[in-house]
Amino acid sequence: MTASNTKQQIISVILEIIPDITSEDLQDHVDIFNLGLDSINAMTLVANLQDVFDIQLEPNEISFENFQNIVTIAAMVEQKKSF
Repeated sequence: MTASNTKQQIISVILEIIPDITSEDLQDHVDIFNLGLDSINAMTLVANLQDVFDIQLEPNEISFENFQNIVTIAAMVEQKKSF
């Protein structure tokens, strides 16, 4: 799976969770919390990413820094998939 495919899957997961946004809203460095992601949606995002990518995130990996935007999420997912 390429980094581009990873980003597309992440965008799809986010679009399922945050109502009233489009893929155009989800540019690489846009803060997804400013688009409406809240703490409850964030936990759904974590669970869905774990399912979609077949990864297990550790509690210390579930941070604002790792979930700030598409780029940071993709980097975390790629790192987890490489193990």
